[in-house]
Amino acid sequence: MFARHWLGVTQFQWDTVVRPNNWLTLVFCVLLLLFTMIFITFRRKLLLIVRALFSQRHFSLIQREGKVLEDRSSLVVLLFDLLTITTGAVMFCTEYLPKPMSKLPFIAYIGIFFALLLVAYALKLLCNELYAWLFGRDKEHSAINQYKFIFMTDFAILLFPLLVIIQYTGLREFYYAAAALLAILFSIWVYRLLKINSIEGHRFHFFLYFCTLEILPWLLFLKVMLII
Repeated sequence: MFARHWLGVTQFQWDTVVRPNNWLTLVFCVLLLLFTMIFITFRRKLLLIVRALFSQRHFSLIQREGKVLEDRSSLVVLLFDLLTITTGAVMFCTEYLPKPMSKLPFIAYIGIFFALLLVAYALKLLCNELYAWLFGRDKEHSAINQYKFIFMTDFAILLFPLLVIIQYTGLREFYYAAAALLAILFSIWVYRLLKINSIEGHRFHFFLYFCTLEILPWLLFLKVMLII
């Protein structure tokens, strides 16, 4: 049947092929399960969290109902946030730093990056406690921690579909969309923190806090990633 037919392809273009990654597919399934559980069980709270970064009214509603970090849903949401951001970081490093990322299996880097992010998040909360104690910012530090949690949740929810598109279409241009999304949300988050620290005498304290506790830890985290 095929005796007189020849394939016209002389060279296979590996760069145009989306290669399967079973571990990544499993992680996506876990993330989808977590998000579905959060959306079904804590739908109203999740919608408030998503809107709170953009609306002071919604943020006030969250505070009126109780601190978001003390809610029973916060641990599940935090797990989704950290795992989504971890997955994005590992995908990006695997794509653009293939040589150092080839030393261990993909799932091992998911575990390492997740542990590093979890430790970094916990340390930043502890450092915020120290900041509040040193500069007498007991009233503001709770709002700062809540805004940090809200920022991470918004970024994770919007990042997740972009990661799925990148993996299963091979369109690397969506990394630029993820970077733009991060820049926009980060700018809004910084603006909210500035509003909290709007008193003239507190601006220098806020500058020290932001450079030391918000920027420096992520630079150290980036250094660890490059070493790994």
